[in-house]
Amino acid sequence: MTSSVTVRPTIRRATEADLPAIVRIYNQAIVSSVATFDLEPYAVEARREWFGQFGDEHPMFVAEAEGNVVGFAYYLPYRAKAAYARTKETTIYVDTGFHRRGVGRALYEALIEHARRGGVHVLMAVLGGRNPASEALHRALGFEQVGHYREVGRKFGGWVDTYTFQKIL
Repeated sequence: MTSSVTVRPTIRRATEADLPAIVRIYNQAIVSSVATFDLEPYAVEARREWFGQFGDEHPMFVAEAEGNVVGFAYYLPYRAKAAYARTKETTIYVDTGFHRRGVGRALYEALIEHARRGGVHVLMAVLGGRNPASEALHRALGFEQVGHYREVGRKFGGWVDTYTFQKIL
């Protein structure tokens, strides 16, 4: 059962030692939600190269609470063309036991602050399926819905829409 008690997580930059927890949290989303369109869980070793892309320009943050990594967030280039260089796409995942407890907000606040300091102009977020809690979090942080793509993914035997949110910094 998920507690509704707000936690005050410690937010810090992710290290490779956090990779098992990051993969565990992401795999939760793969098997239980349409937040990601990946269909099969990952092994930690399969994500090491992927993890190598994060650094100063494209950070990954983790949230620690109750002695464990309970969430992560990052941004990467939105598109490869040079004109998009100051637009980034955000990603955030929180352990299911910590949903609606302030972890997502804390992660996003750190990510947004880093983006501002780094000269990012626009943050984009793509939400898979209807997710009222995630939509509310994005809106509370100043994102607005700017797109809706119908039936672009197929998961759990059904078609899934995506919703694009944007925050101009």
